[in-house]
Amino acid sequence: MELSHLPVSRELAANERLRVSIELTNICNFSCPFCPQAYKHEALAPAGAPYNRRQGMMAPELFERAVAECNRAADTVELGFFGEQTLHKRYVEFLRALQTRRFALELNTNLSFVTHEIMQAWIDARVDLVRLSLDAVTPEVFNRARPGQVRDLSGRVVAERDRMRAINEKVAHWLALPDHRPTRLVFVKSSHNTGDEKRKFVEHWTPRLAAKDYVLAKQVLSYGGKTADPLVLPHRCNVWEMRFLMIDWRGVLSPCNLDTNMDLAFGSLLEDSLTGAYFGARAAALRQRTGCGKDLTPCRTCVDGNNWTRNETFANPLLAAPAISPSRHVPSSAASLP
Repeated sequence: MELSHLPVSRELAANERLRVSIELTNICNFSCPFCPQAYKHEALAPAGAPYNRRQGMMAPELFERAVAECNRAADTVELGFFGEQTLHKRYVEFLRALQTRRFALELNTNLSFVTHEIMQAWIDARVDLVRLSLDAVTPEVFNRARPGQVRDLSGRVVAERDRMRAINEKVAHWLALPDHRPTRLVFVKSSHNTGDEKRKFVEHWTPRLAAKDYVLAKQVLSYGGKTADPLVLPHRCNVWEMRFLMIDWRGVLSPCNLDTNMDLAFGSLLEDSLTGAYFGARAAALRQRTGCGKDLTPCRTCVDGNNWTRNETFANPLLAAPAISPSRHVPSSAASLP
């Protein structure tokens, strides 16, 4: 794939730069009941918006172009958007290519396929934030809330009864590494892990956290009006003010981190530069039409946007407060972190 002839972004000033997600793949080995991945074979997800985007993995040439564009236009890049990124066969190779970069690097994983090699790659790449999506600490809740194949640190598939043990061993191993990167342990508060699971989660993990680590208990979202949960709370759309830009595995661009079907696409890296697309006419027109409840898919079924108002953070009680730096992407209150 030859991409050198394509337009390139202008160098953005610090106050213009975007928060970009690079999706290596939208394939996931989990089918969590509060996630559209659980409904990819159905005509509609529970809240009414479709999730039928073709699945695949990003080509190396496209990844290289995405990184080059982000060096000119992004202040933060997350390896992730939808899907489990560690399933990409070149995941470690891609991380090595990011050891030299001009943006903060974050990543998100369900840990299911993470190995010793992957953890070392996170350290070598000096990842700025490792986000581990767990949602449970006990086997019965984990198997209900996060079903799917799990492997141990050596890459061996574990039995159903051992899934939670394997995940907990990975988290404990990572947190025990003296040079592990700043880590966020995520507990999505949904109807599938109510009761005292959050308390157990916090009490189990906070004593093991380093000064820059913390637990985030975050509000369940509807993924742009696709999934339904009794704990979903209304909120306004905020994707444009966050300056989000999603690059899916095909290079398609969307401004919404909840647009998992890419229904709001306004360009492609195979045709446009990041700045040309984001500041172009198609995006300007889309900006006027988007927002929860407006007559676009998925906006018409989205009622909660990015609702971070009920998010909670927990640090190691024996250490100082977690090192959470306010930025233009999130309000300064730790209770509002994404």
